[in-house]
Amino acid sequence: MALIDKPAAAERMIVSAIAMSERGDDPLAIHVVASSALNLLRELIEKSGDNYVAQVLKLGVFTMAAARAKGEPVTLPTNPDIDALIDSVAAGIEAGEVNQPSDLTIALSTEALRDMIGYIIRPFNFLKHAQRDPLATLDEADVDADGAIGHALTAFTLVCPGKPLPDQIKPFLERHGLG
Repeated sequence: MALIDKPAAAERMIVSAIAMSERGDDPLAIHVVASSALNLLRELIEKSGDNYVAQVLKLGVFTMAAARAKGEPVTLPTNPDIDALIDSVAAGIEAGEVNQPSDLTIALSTEALRDMIGYIIRPFNFLKHAQRDPLATLDEADVDADGAIGHALTAFTLVCPGKPLPDQIKPFLERHGLG
């Protein structure tokens, strides 16, 4: 039998979550499978000394700032605080002080970073921690299967940069305008 490493296990869960989504399976089940992959990948990222949410924030801000430094439009919604941050990082890029996302520092607490991903993790934890509150309920509106898949894919690309994504992922990417 072949051995399965943790990134490969996460990739299989992501592919399965996408297949479940394409079939129209239960959104909670899809969310939990994708969140399982995400949690595994988040732990691998943390083991390497970083935080998944911090990496995503750095990558996002750097990408927007690099576009702005080239005179390209930033097409994501922003606010004045984010615009000021993007302008500051763009100036750092132009001055040669910022060359890659890892040059940026995220000054948020671990709790604040965890809260930013909480909307994806809550439904997974609802099932995972049944012993803590067996009478707890979950609002179905909190289930975001596509969001969980998207975060799992993002985390996978951070753990396995440059690895081509399997063909089974293409329909999901195309459906979300990413293919």
